[in-house]
Amino acid sequence: MALPEKTYGFIGIGVMGWGMGKNLRAKMPSSSKMVICELVDERRETFVVETEGIIEVAANPKEVAERADIIITVLPKGPHVYDAFINSETGILAASPTANRKLFIECSTIDVPTSRKVSEAVAASGMGDFVDSPISGGPNGANSGTLTFMVGGPEELFQRVKEIVSTMGKEESIFYCGPAGAGLATKQINNYLSSVCILGVSEAMNMGVRYGLDPKVLASVINVSSGKCYNSLDQNPVKGVTPTAAAAKDFEGGFSMELCKGVIDMAVDLQREVGAKSVLADTVQRMFQKGVENPKTKGKDCRSIYKLFAEDDGKDLE
Repeated sequence: MALPEKTYGFIGIGVMGWGMGKNLRAKMPSSSKMVICELVDERRETFVVETEGIIEVAANPKEVAERADIIITVLPKGPHVYDAFINSETGILAASPTANRKLFIECSTIDVPTSRKVSEAVAASGMGDFVDSPISGGPNGANSGTLTFMVGGPEELFQRVKEIVSTMGKEESIFYCGPAGAGLATKQINNYLSSVCILGVSEAMNMGVRYGLDPKVLASVINVSSGKCYNSLDQNPVKGVTPTAAAAKDFEGGFSMELCKGVIDMAVDLQREVGAKSVLADTVQRMFQKGVENPKTKGKDCRSIYKLFAEDDGKDLE
């Protein structure tokens, strides 16, 4: 189904937003405009040069809101999202009111309380409708247009949102998760489980390498057996196993250790809020805190935690 001929705003051309923005622009009506906002000059300018179609640049989120009908935000942390919407001078809600209601699709992975505050502020402004719609699939999924979207908000908005985000994700992987905040809760639970799997895959692959197994053969067996998971198949942490994994680029870029630890903390807060018992939370938090602090892994993709298992006989884990 073709997208409506509207003006589309995109705020945050980062690790995930780059591929998402390119896929959205490629599948928008050729006559529609895309208005982007990105703080990093070089990244913004390169995106404009390398992306076909009508693209305009806005100086801040307020300008995006003044020009666009449908606005997608993909930002690193809760304070960035809050400022993008609430800032009284440059935020989206500082824009002059328009006759037509806007649709805000907020794809960042942030804490539920901040998202709810933004959602309530949008509702109070009368400017439009807001959904939380965090994503999964990493930079590879963003670039290939195969992301998973987890949507939280009014159910009557879901089909409209699905039509738009299907330009950036697989239609069968776009889910309505429930009311406001449900998309983020689902995302945090998924990321928590993924982090558990990263540790498990790192332990298992290191065990195999130390035994003398060919890591490619070991991974091939795991990936047709019961140990298979995203981090054994698409993001195997042993360099040379998966050509498109973060390991192939020495863990530069990707989903950073710091962002990963932040989402783990959000998920553990959620566990405690709902009274869910856990035997792994303390270990997962402690291990990824080591990843945030260690020079070998600090600032790198979260799968780089494998280095703490594989190098120096694992002494960094002690």
